[in-house]
Amino acid sequence: MAFAGQQKKGMGLLILFLFLGAAFGSILTAIFNLFVPSGPLADIFLTHVTVGSSGPLTLKLILVDITVGTSVHINLLNLLGMVLGYYIYRNS
Repeated sequence: MAFAGQQKKGMGLLILFLFLGAAFGSILTAIFNLFVPSGPLADIFLTHVTVGSSGPLTLKLILVDITVGTSVHINLLNLLGMVLGYYIYRNS
């Protein structure tokens, strides 16, 4: 319920902030990968889980071949970026 003076935020804006947070987490991952030597700290922050298809899906038709495949690599810094994006969304 929106109170007087507050605007209702849409789901699209939430998805945008989560996506930007994940992108920020990816940038942090790249920077972290450059400056932190391998060890337990790097293992905690840089270990990722892959979500998605194991390989591309190909649909061969007479006229055209269609190949589709998607996978997402999620690590702790991506999740922290998404939490930051959600926090900014809630407080903006």
